[in-house]
Order: sequence, then structure tokens, then C-alpha cells
Amino acid sequence: MNVSLPECPYLQPDLKFTARMKQLSQAMALPEDAATYLLEILKFLGTLGLILVTALIMLMAG
Repeated sequence: MNVSLPECPYLQPDLKFTARMKQLSQAMALPEDAATYLLEILKFLGTLGLILVTALIMLMAG
């Protein structure tokens, strides 16, 4: 039979971890549009990277 003793926090070592994760998720709460902006920035950087790699290949080809 399992008995949970909430008044003895040292018997539940994952309690602190769960509380810290909850605090971290609340602190890192981003607006809904943040994911969209991040995706657009990553697309732009990816396109820029492809352009630079293509230019480098063209320079090496002569």
C-alpha cells in the first residue's frame, strides 16, 4: 500500500524539480506570435545561408 505524505517533502525528491519546472515555464511564457516570428527569422537565416553557400561554390568553381 502506497501512502503519500505531503507534510514530509524530503520523502518526495521530485517535488522541488516539478515546482522549479512550473516556475520556469511561467517565467518563459512567450506571446502567441513569438513562434511565428521565430519561424520567419529562421526561414530568413536559412535562405541567407543557402545564398552564401551558393556564392561560395560559384567562387570556388571559378
